[in-house]
Amino acid sequence: MMLLILITIVIDVSEKIDNFLDGSMSWKEIIFTYYLGFIPYIVAMLAPFFVLVSVIFFTSQLADRSEIIAILNSGTSFYRFLRPYFIGALILGSFLWYSNNYLVPASNKRRLAFENKYINKYTNSMAYNFHRQISPGVFMYVENYRPADAVGFKFSIDKFENGKMTYKLRSDKIEWNKKLKKWSVYNYYTRQIRPDGDIIRTGVEFDSTYNFGPESFAVSSDKKDEMTTPILAEFIDHGKKAGSSDMEFYEVELYRRTSGAFSVFIMTLIGVSLASRKIRGGLGWHLVLGVGICALFEVIMKFSITFSTNSSLPPVIGVWIPNVIFGFVAIYLTVRAPK
Repeated sequence: MMLLILITIVIDVSEKIDNFLDGSMSWKEIIFTYYLGFIPYIVAMLAPFFVLVSVIFFTSQLADRSEIIAILNSGTSFYRFLRPYFIGALILGSFLWYSNNYLVPASNKRRLAFENKYINKYTNSMAYNFHRQISPGVFMYVENYRPADAVGFKFSIDKFENGKMTYKLRSDKIEWNKKLKKWSVYNYYTRQIRPDGDIIRTGVEFDSTYNFGPESFAVSSDKKDEMTTPILAEFIDHGKKAGSSDMEFYEVELYRRTSGAFSVFIMTLIGVSLASRKIRGGLGWHLVLGVGICALFEVIMKFSITFSTNSSLPPVIGVWIPNVIFGFVAIYLTVRAPK
């Protein structure tokens, strides 16, 4: 783990060396603000794979020295042999769960603030297809929003009562007036739907005090990484009530924090079952299998998360699919392990 962290830091430094040398930041900030927040992020992300490799490394040496054969021949069952591994997995998995939910978001907050200030020069990029429920039965939509100057394009508002539309507004542009603290709406069309006939109005411009401001659009894609789990869960609940259409990304992060910790148990069981068998090639071949399993797990995770965020697959299912698949693999390998 320490070796991989050092390699990752070297690669990261090589990519950001120009930013580090521009003189706008001190080496103290780079080391104690950025990299002390960067290391927990990397460790938490790769922790289950660290566990798999370390379990294979240790168990393969036991198998190579015929110590596992001696243990099993003494009358100890293979499942009793697994007990110390699972005690270790419980300790590591519990710590990883706590880190994912509380420690890593705190370190990410410092890391992302540093990146946005010095590396990415974050200026709130254009937001697209922004939906919000601004009050009960009232929905707002902006096709394109530019946070730099608080301007939105293709703005609309729909009002519903008892499931029926009663009012709608369409406009080409909406702009925040800082002095008046109001929104200016340009080239608008309104339609008030009434039983005795619709009332239609058009115009060039009007000012409105909607109950939302520019801060309602200021949601960064990295925001989910710096929120602790209670705050993230509250944010998701609020977003769903507001009618937001991008909550899948946040739900994936919420469920990933628990599934990642649980995968420590699965990787432990796979590692022990693979490496407990003495084979030609020994440690080297076991490590190759371990790295291959890590890569396959990550590929399946990426595919399932993509389906969750871009299709109708529920986020909780998408996040847990790799654990379910490799859980069956772990059970199969355990049944086939030498006993």
